[in-house]
Amino acid sequence: MLEVYFTKNESVHKKAKILIARHICGSFEVKTEENGKPYVDGNPVYFSISHSGKVAVIALSNSPVGVDVELFKRRKFESIVSRFTDREKSEINVDFNAFLRNWTAKEAFVKMNGGTLAMDLKKLEFIDGNLFYNGVKQDAYLNFFNLKCGICAIFGGVPLSERDVKRFRLRKGETL
Repeated sequence: MLEVYFTKNESVHKKAKILIARHICGSFEVKTEENGKPYVDGNPVYFSISHSGKVAVIALSNSPVGVDVELFKRRKFESIVSRFTDREKSEINVDFNAFLRNWTAKEAFVKMNGGTLAMDLKKLEFIDGNLFYNGVKQDAYLNFFNLKCGICAIFGGVPLSERDVKRFRLRKGETL
Protein backbone atom coordinates (compact mmCIF):
# COMPACT_ATOMS: atom_id res chain seq x y z
CA MET A 1 0.00 0.00 0.00
CA LEU A 2 1.25 3.47 -0.89
CA GLU A 3 -0.98 6.54 -0.81
CA VAL A 4 0.05 10.13 -1.49
CA TYR A 5 -2.10 13.07 -0.42
CA PHE A 6 -1.65 16.63 -1.66
CA THR A 7 -3.04 19.36 0.55
CA LYS A 8 -2.64 22.94 1.68
CA ASN A 9 0.18 23.57 4.11
CA GLU A 10 -2.18 23.99 7.06
CA SER A 11 -2.46 21.60 10.04
CA VAL A 12 -0.39 19.05 8.10
CA HIS A 13 0.55 16.97 11.14
CA LYS A 14 -3.09 16.76 12.22
CA LYS A 15 -4.02 15.68 8.68
CA ALA A 16 -1.31 12.99 8.78
CA LYS A 17 -2.75 11.65 12.06
CA ILE A 18 -6.22 11.49 10.48
CA LEU A 19 -4.83 9.52 7.53
CA ILE A 20 -2.94 7.16 9.85
CA ALA A 21 -6.09 6.62 11.94
CA ARG A 22 -7.91 5.48 8.79
CA HIS A 23 -5.46 2.56 8.58
CA ILE A 24 -5.07 1.66 12.25
CA CYS A 25 -7.80 0.19 14.41
CA GLY A 26 -7.51 1.66 17.87
CA SER A 27 -5.23 4.21 19.39
CA PHE A 28 -1.68 4.97 18.30
CA GLU A 29 1.15 7.26 19.23
CA VAL A 30 3.44 9.16 16.88
CA LYS A 31 6.99 9.26 18.23
CA THR A 32 10.24 10.59 16.80
CA GLU A 33 13.62 8.97 16.37
CA GLU A 34 16.81 10.69 17.56
CA ASN A 35 17.17 12.56 14.26
CA GLY A 36 13.54 13.74 14.32
CA LYS A 37 12.01 11.18 11.92
CA PRO A 38 8.43 10.53 13.03
CA TYR A 39 7.04 7.01 13.25
CA VAL A 40 3.94 5.22 14.53
CA ASP A 41 4.84 3.27 17.63
CA GLY A 42 4.04 -0.44 17.37
CA ASN A 43 2.24 -0.31 14.02
CA PRO A 44 3.34 -1.15 10.48
CA VAL A 45 2.23 2.19 9.03
CA TYR A 46 5.00 4.39 7.69
CA PHE A 47 4.54 8.01 6.72
CA SER A 48 6.43 11.02 5.48
CA ILE A 49 5.48 14.69 5.32
CA SER A 50 6.89 17.50 3.21
CA HIS A 51 5.80 21.09 2.74
CA SER A 52 6.99 24.08 0.81
CA GLY A 53 5.17 27.38 0.63
CA LYS A 54 1.43 26.73 0.54
CA VAL A 55 1.77 23.09 -0.65
CA ALA A 56 2.09 19.98 1.52
CA VAL A 57 2.37 16.28 0.72
CA ILE A 58 1.70 13.32 3.01
CA ALA A 59 2.74 9.80 2.01
CA LEU A 60 1.50 6.66 3.81
CA SER A 61 2.77 3.15 3.18
CA ASN A 62 3.12 -0.32 4.65
CA SER A 63 6.89 -0.04 4.02
CA PRO A 64 9.34 2.82 4.60
CA VAL A 65 8.57 5.88 2.49
CA GLY A 66 10.00 9.36 2.00
CA VAL A 67 8.54 12.39 0.28
CA ASP A 68 9.86 15.82 -0.63
CA VAL A 69 8.24 18.75 -2.40
CA GLU A 70 10.02 21.89 -3.57
CA LEU A 71 8.51 24.92 -5.25
CA PHE A 72 9.82 26.54 -8.41
CA LYS A 73 10.80 29.55 -6.30
CA ARG A 74 13.96 30.96 -7.85
CA ARG A 75 16.93 30.72 -5.55
CA LYS A 76 20.64 30.34 -5.92
CA PHE A 77 21.52 26.68 -5.99
CA GLU A 78 25.13 26.85 -7.17
CA SER A 79 26.58 26.52 -3.64
CA ILE A 80 24.63 23.28 -3.11
CA VAL A 81 25.50 21.93 -6.56
CA SER A 82 29.17 22.55 -5.78
CA ARG A 83 28.89 19.59 -3.35
CA PHE A 84 27.48 17.27 -6.03
CA THR A 85 29.52 14.83 -8.11
CA ASP A 86 30.97 15.87 -11.45
CA ARG A 87 28.45 13.64 -13.26
CA GLU A 88 25.57 15.35 -11.43
CA LYS A 89 26.94 18.80 -12.18
CA SER A 90 27.18 17.89 -15.84
CA GLU A 91 23.61 16.58 -15.89
CA ILE A 92 22.20 19.58 -14.02
CA ASN A 93 24.33 22.18 -15.83
CA VAL A 94 22.33 25.35 -15.12
CA ASP A 95 18.87 23.74 -15.33
CA PHE A 96 16.92 24.65 -12.17
CA ASN A 97 14.31 21.91 -12.80
CA ALA A 98 17.06 19.28 -13.08
CA PHE A 99 18.48 20.55 -9.80
CA LEU A 100 15.05 20.26 -8.11
CA ARG A 101 14.59 16.68 -9.37
CA ASN A 102 18.03 15.79 -8.00
CA TRP A 103 17.41 17.50 -4.68
CA THR A 104 13.90 16.12 -4.08
CA ALA A 105 15.05 12.58 -4.93
CA LYS A 106 17.85 12.83 -2.38
CA GLU A 107 15.66 14.41 0.28
CA ALA A 108 12.93 11.76 -0.17
CA PHE A 109 15.54 8.98 0.09
CA VAL A 110 17.02 10.47 3.26
CA LYS A 111 13.56 10.80 4.80
CA MET A 112 12.71 7.20 3.89
CA ASN A 113 15.82 5.94 5.67
CA GLY A 114 15.70 8.29 8.64
CA GLY A 115 19.04 9.91 7.91
CA THR A 116 20.03 13.53 7.62
CA LEU A 117 21.20 15.52 4.63
CA ALA A 118 24.19 16.73 6.66
CA MET A 119 25.37 13.13 7.06
CA ASP A 120 24.18 11.61 3.79
CA LEU A 121 24.49 14.26 1.06
CA LYS A 122 28.09 13.34 0.16
CA LYS A 123 27.12 9.64 -0.04
CA LEU A 124 24.29 10.26 -2.52
CA GLU A 125 24.41 10.60 -6.29
CA PHE A 126 21.36 11.06 -8.52
CA ILE A 127 22.25 10.44 -12.14
CA ASP A 128 20.23 9.32 -15.19
CA GLY A 129 17.10 9.00 -13.03
CA ASN A 130 18.74 6.60 -10.57
CA LEU A 131 19.82 7.18 -6.99
CA PHE A 132 23.08 5.75 -5.69
CA TYR A 133 24.08 5.56 -2.03
CA ASN A 134 27.78 4.92 -1.42
CA GLY A 135 28.00 3.90 -5.09
CA VAL A 136 25.20 1.30 -4.82
CA LYS A 137 22.07 1.79 -6.92
CA GLN A 138 18.98 1.92 -4.72
CA ASP A 139 16.19 -0.43 -5.73
CA ALA A 140 13.25 1.34 -4.12
CA TYR A 141 10.71 3.00 -6.38
CA LEU A 142 11.19 6.68 -7.17
CA ASN A 143 8.19 8.62 -8.45
CA PHE A 144 8.15 12.27 -9.50
CA PHE A 145 5.17 14.57 -9.84
CA ASN A 146 5.52 17.78 -11.80
CA LEU A 147 3.20 20.24 -10.14
CA LYS A 148 2.18 23.62 -11.51
CA CYS A 149 4.18 25.19 -8.70
CA GLY A 150 7.02 22.70 -8.17
CA ILE A 151 8.27 19.12 -8.08
CA CYS A 152 7.48 16.28 -5.70
CA ALA A 153 9.51 13.08 -5.26
CA ILE A 154 8.30 9.94 -3.47
CA PHE A 155 10.78 7.19 -2.58
CA GLY A 156 9.37 3.92 -1.33
CA GLY A 157 9.33 0.16 -1.44
CA VAL A 158 6.23 -0.20 -3.60
CA PRO A 159 5.23 1.31 -6.95
CA LEU A 160 2.78 4.17 -7.03
CA SER A 161 -0.27 4.18 -9.28
CA GLU A 162 -2.32 7.23 -10.28
CA ARG A 163 -5.29 6.05 -8.22
CA ASP A 164 -3.10 6.22 -5.10
CA VAL A 165 -2.53 9.97 -5.52
CA LYS A 166 -5.29 12.01 -3.92
CA ARG A 167 -6.23 15.35 -2.48
CA PHE A 168 -6.70 15.33 1.27
CA ARG A 169 -10.34 15.64 2.27
CA LEU A 170 -11.97 15.19 5.62
CA ARG A 171 -14.54 12.43 5.84
CA LYS A 172 -17.78 12.60 7.75
CA GLY A 173 -17.04 12.77 11.47
CA GLU A 174 -13.38 13.80 11.06
CA THR A 175 -12.19 17.16 12.35
CA LEU A 176 -8.87 18.96 12.38
